[in-house]
Amino acid sequence: MRLHVHHRTEYRYSDFATESVNELRLTPPTTKYQSCESSFISVLPAVRLTHYEDLNVNRVHHFEIPEPHSRLVIESRATVSTRSKVDFEDLPYGFPHSRLGICRRLEDCHPFLQDSTFIERTPQVWREALDVQAFSTDVFQTSYTLMEYIYENYEYDADATTVSTHANEVIQEKRGVCQDFAHAMVALCRSIQIPARYVSGYFFDATRDQHLRGSEASHAWVEVYIDGHGWIGLDPTNNKVVDETYLILARGCDYRDVPPVSGTYSGSGHSALVVHVQLTRLGD
Repeated sequence: MRLHVHHRTEYRYSDFATESVNELRLTPPTTKYQSCESSFISVLPAVRLTHYEDLNVNRVHHFEIPEPHSRLVIESRATVSTRSKVDFEDLPYGFPHSRLGICRRLEDCHPFLQDSTFIERTPQVWREALDVQAFSTDVFQTSYTLMEYIYENYEYDADATTVSTHANEVIQEKRGVCQDFAHAMVALCRSIQIPARYVSGYFFDATRDQHLRGSEASHAWVEVYIDGHGWIGLDPTNNKVVDETYLILARGCDYRDVPPVSGTYSGSGHSALVVHVQLTRLGD
């Protein structure tokens, strides 16, 4: 599937902002299952962007605006070809919990078994994960069950949380948005030794009649490690195994590692934020 994404972020300041320092994770990576054909980022006020790869191999653009400005506009456009990582007629069953110990010795998995900024493996989280796991001995089956549990028992409520809400609060209150559901699933997986990482990006609602949550905005989901298959994406917000309709921007331990736009500025006024995302399917 070929997808074109236009992501526009605009900040307006009631008083002039100065010393604005920002990082962007808006460039889709090219992987075995996703090819970034083109990507372009523009910023107003006009400024020079530098870039680097972070510890999670995400492309990060950095810029600074020292002079006073009342508005900051960041626009990203990208065209990406995607294909499904999972054969839906042959789902990745067969990796038992008894072999999860090998993941602790894998460099790719080790960081995604630990606590992080928004994730803490408390006894309460561990007990809830065990209750949901029940008698499952298969890692994919357990992961799928955790995804389904969140989808069926958590309420989608855009006013219940903020960008800094911790996974433990989400698990306790069982409400939030895609970021919160992804954090909750990551915490539950890690508490029972399933490597899990947080993914940011977008997804295209190919049906246009199911009203899937998050299809016209930045989205978040989870990838779990299945030995023999690699990282498999699961979306607890929509109860879906990730397929070619999903477009990855960045991966990390939690949201702190992957925000599309982050930064600071100096100024005494208030700021207003408007974000617009448009995802379009292109012909082959």
